[in-house]
Amino acid sequence: MSLSWLLLAGLSLPGAALAQAAEKWWLLARHGECAPVASLKRKVPDLGNIQDPEAFTAFMRRKGFAVTSKRSKLPQGAMHEVTVPAQELALVFVTPGLCSEFSQKR
Repeated sequence: MSLSWLLLAGLSLPGAALAQAAEKWWLLARHGECAPVASLKRKVPDLGNIQDPEAFTAFMRRKGFAVTSKRSKLPQGAMHEVTVPAQELALVFVTPGLCSEFSQKR
């Protein structure tokens, strides 16, 4: 591999990470309605400003919980399943294209 290719690859990673962080994430409920990620504060009071599945997964792991995490791309958007068995959490984070309606309940 040439040095220029490695530099180019290294420069493209932050852009990809920023694009992923810029995605708006919601929590998917049973019937397709979506709620703000902040609604998790009922179950996780110290959630803070976490707004995406990657940050939530890292947060729970830092707290010492076993977490499974699986991201999927669909034509309508992205879906990220996160399970924290010890907290009885089985969450589905989605981008807006996968929501049938939005709830503003917190």
